[in-house]
Amino acid sequence: MTRAVLLAAVAAAFAAGVALASAAKDPNAPTQRHTAADTQLAKKLGLRRGDLGAGWAAAKPEKDSPPCKGSPDESALVQTGRVDPSFTWRDGVTTVGSEVDVFRSKREALKDWRLSTFALTKTCLLQSARVGLGKGVRVSIAGGAELPPPKGAERGLHYRLVFAVRSKARTLSLVTDVIAVGRGRITVVLHTLTVARPLPGTVAGPLVATLADRLNGGRKGA
Repeated sequence: MTRAVLLAAVAAAFAAGVALASAAKDPNAPTQRHTAADTQLAKKLGLRRGDLGAGWAAAKPEKDSPPCKGSPDESALVQTGRVDPSFTWRDGVTTVGSEVDVFRSKREALKDWRLSTFALTKTCLLQSARVGLGKGVRVSIAGGAELPPPKGAERGLHYRLVFAVRSKARTLSLVTDVIAVGRGRITVVLHTLTVARPLPGTVAGPLVATLADRLNGGRKGA
């Protein structure tokens, strides 16, 4: 498997499951009762092509990853809006996206937030990558950490994971960051996928600040 083909396969596999929550057909996933108003709200809060510089293009929609084994039962929670726009760099691998989840109430959003632990994120991403890449490629976790959360929102978190991806002749190191901010009944997640090194803070930082500002209704630092 050539490096280019392996990278493309890895990007597709990770893109399918890199966000905190999934809308895949999963009996443990939040119940989907999307409304027109909350779907429009989610669209307004998510990442846009104009938030990125030259060289980025809208990513093709990915198929949902299989339900994550061991995920907690969130079926009693009601999600009323969700979008997940993603963008790919000209290398065809580096990906930046945002998932916006709107829940019926703040109480339900907070429960989902508490259940979205670092351990669960690690388990689900690893499972998604292994399923997407198949038996010919081995994927393992080479490192990771919970980093200081972003400021400027009611709640925040930052998870980073490093994966080792091995085919017969090649080994690649991939880095994914999951950075989330939340306010009231809404959670906004920035997720990134890069080769070897994390997305530079000069790129990720302004994107998180933009998403937090939208979440706060244009009141920076609110």
